[in-house]
Amino acid sequence: MYYQNLLLVILTFILYDNTVNIYAYRTFDVDGVETILALENETINIECKTDGPLSYCGLINPTGERCSFKGQELHLGSCFNKVNVTKQDIGEWTCHLGKSAIGVETTKKIMVRIVNRVAAIKQNVTAVHGREITLECVTTEGLRSLVYCRFEPPNRIAFNINSAVNFSNAILEKYYYPPTRSMDRGDCAVTIRNVQYEDIGSWTCGAGLDDGKEYIDVIMLKVEGLYTLSTGSKFVLIYGVTIFTVAFCLIGVVAWKHRIFSEFLPSLEEIEIADMDARQRLRATQSSPQPSPQPERNDPEVVVQSPSESSSSPVTATQ
Repeated sequence: MYYQNLLLVILTFILYDNTVNIYAYRTFDVDGVETILALENETINIECKTDGPLSYCGLINPTGERCSFKGQELHLGSCFNKVNVTKQDIGEWTCHLGKSAIGVETTKKIMVRIVNRVAAIKQNVTAVHGREITLECVTTEGLRSLVYCRFEPPNRIAFNINSAVNFSNAILEKYYYPPTRSMDRGDCAVTIRNVQYEDIGSWTCGAGLDDGKEYIDVIMLKVEGLYTLSTGSKFVLIYGVTIFTVAFCLIGVVAWKHRIFSEFLPSLEEIEIADMDARQRLRATQSSPQPSPQPERNDPEVVVQSPSESSSSPVTATQ
């Protein structure tokens, strides 16, 4: 009986240990890349899969070291490497998968991060101005439920949130809990409606666990789109335009001093000569004699007298 109980205890410990090793860390798809969130010194399983049997499988860790896999799993199109995660394992792992048929091999990227008991799935998030975006942190020790979930936006107006807050009763008419997440499985998340300038910056997510402690992580939110210039960016833009204008003026002054444009512009001497010619023509016009007015013309008067009519009155004709 004693040995049976001892065996039961050993089996329980083994099952618990395997459960911790397999289910403690969590794996997510982040922008098409498999990402593993694990605690430091935790044993994780870096697994590469493909459709069809494999002839070989190799992995390259973030430091450039290579390792190969041999096992029956190759016939199932799978290979893996168990790693006790340290800081040297943080970063990008690359799988090189060679299928049984000769040809181009398949590669796969896997990101490994060492995190705390609560971690942001994406540490850097880019949103579109005026659209929605979801920020989320999760527990890394399996699907561990949360006591509470809270966020600290860049404007320092913190709030706590849960699944009771939906689109229709959003906090400050702006923040609500996404319906596809669950606090029971360790999701601390918020959806931001109509992202604006005041949302840009560092967001802190905090989650309370049943150990009475709060665990936090930080998410950096950026915004892109039509109206993405912040006040600082506008200042930089104006400053840059001012510098460009001053530089352009200085270049113009230097070019003028070195007569770079002299072949296209008249010289000062030519301008003075043209001015003197214009003045001389003006003086000549003013000093020339003006024609005197002509006297009024008086035509002579001719008197014609008929010899047969001497007694008649003379007829006067004017030429």
